[in-house]
Amino acid sequence: MGEIVFLGFFILLCALGFGESFTWRVMENDTSGGAAFWPRLVMAALVICCIMRIIIILRDQEQLRKKFVFLDLFYSHRGVFLLALVLYAAAIKPLGFLIATVIFLNVIVNVMYYFTRETLGKPAFIALRTVCLCAACYGVYYFFSSILRIMVPVGVFGI
Repeated sequence: MGEIVFLGFFILLCALGFGESFTWRVMENDTSGGAAFWPRLVMAALVICCIMRIIIILRDQEQLRKKFVFLDLFYSHRGVFLLALVLYAAAIKPLGFLIATVIFLNVIVNVMYYFTRETLGKPAFIALRTVCLCAACYGVYYFFSSILRIMVPVGVFGI
């Protein structure tokens, strides 16, 4: 039941953010949906995911009986992920989107891989994973900055 309350809190935050996004100014000739389009899309997707999780919990009686402990969110791999996410959010402005995202993804993917397999793998696999993550980061950076023309944080290095 506690998880349903927690998910309800997320739904409430998304609803408030979604409603507030309609106060953002949009230029008259803007046909892209304005600055609020992507945040609205993310908030709507989060609400859908929360509702799906609530339905899953309500259908499964064993899940319904399981006690939800808020502090469990901060233990083990979940705590590492939340800490890395907070550090990423703090680093994105000074380092820039590309550098902060490359560092965040490489650290978090390797840490999660270690949590699941208890090894990082062979050096060749680590190198391949790093190259693929860097390519994916650059692809996302290129998509947002060049194709969608969305300004991303540049950082002190100008990247």
